[in-house]
Amino acid sequence: MKTFEEVLESKRRGSLKIIMGYAAGVGKTFSMLSEAQALKQRGFDVVIGYVEPHRRPETQVLVVGLEQVPLRKCAVGDAQFNEMDVDAIIARKPQIVLVDELAHTNVRGSKHAKRYMDVMDILNAEINVISTLNVQHLESVADRVAAATKAPVQERIPDKILQIAHQIVMADISMDDLRERLRLGKIYDKEKVDNALINFFTYHNLSFLREICLREAAGNQFQKMQENNFGESKAFAEEAVMVALSSDPTNAPTLIRKGTKLAARLSSRVYVTYVQKKAEDPAHIDSQLQRKLQTNFDLATRLGAEVRVLHGENVSDVLVNFAFEHKICHAVFGKSRLTPIRERIRGSILLEFIHDAVGIDVHIISVE
Repeated sequence: MKTFEEVLESKRRGSLKIIMGYAAGVGKTFSMLSEAQALKQRGFDVVIGYVEPHRRPETQVLVVGLEQVPLRKCAVGDAQFNEMDVDAIIARKPQIVLVDELAHTNVRGSKHAKRYMDVMDILNAEINVISTLNVQHLESVADRVAAATKAPVQERIPDKILQIAHQIVMADISMDDLRERLRLGKIYDKEKVDNALINFFTYHNLSFLREICLREAAGNQFQKMQENNFGESKAFAEEAVMVALSSDPTNAPTLIRKGTKLAARLSSRVYVTYVQKKAEDPAHIDSQLQRKLQTNFDLATRLGAEVRVLHGENVSDVLVNFAFEHKICHAVFGKSRLTPIRERIRGSILLEFIHDAVGIDVHIISVE
């Protein structure tokens, strides 16, 4: 695998490196600044676009000697905020810019709503970026993390950001070391430590988050290996995943996340499909269901899927035709809510699809 320096030397377009962690305090910012100092010593033009002002002496010392592009001051009411100045970074035109907290939400009135959108502008200006991210902020895992840890995940970014990254590395320390850093007040103020140890920073939660982080980092490495294997890359590019939604998609978010995650691991396209019958056109369908469908389409788009609204009365036939036309190799369905007897009476779209879609792997997702 190429080092990040080799990537920088070989690409004309901006390259993105993400340092991912499983929790606050694992050393993401420290790793980013350490690499920046090493790159600067080797002659690269490195600047700080934004570094979170952690009150950690070992981190703060690594800022010394690195140029900081002045931050943009923003006023919201009586409050003052400092945000990264994207236009100033692009005008400065460094080789590499450091951008902490990729999932950050910008204050109202900023050019973009999210910092990762700012980073896209910087990459399009042929400037390389090193950034940091905690794994729970990925849209595909955020709900699962929130349910497991009982801590809501407010900041979210689409998984497609991982797909455009040229390198993803994991900042990793043991759970014992992380909890000890927390006790010493190196992550949060000491008055918050006891509450954090009891609630979020439990062994159970940290183990769960670390496993997800390891999988994401390993999955990205596997994807890059596939992309670099030119003999096989064409075959992978031709594969695709299809997620089939019903007109009453109670389990749609789960199906969409499972489908987009599968597609990311295969480095393939993903389609989210909905077959609209005449009785389900906007003039007839319930307005609440319309809103639910649109919400799910929006989620699919954020996760990098292509939404297709198809038309026809025989849902299975429409899906089978679409699957063959678009080289679908994996079809994702939700488990039916009907009893077996009612399925026999009404007919099963899923069973018909399995019978007709020869050669396509069918994934049935339970959301119980």
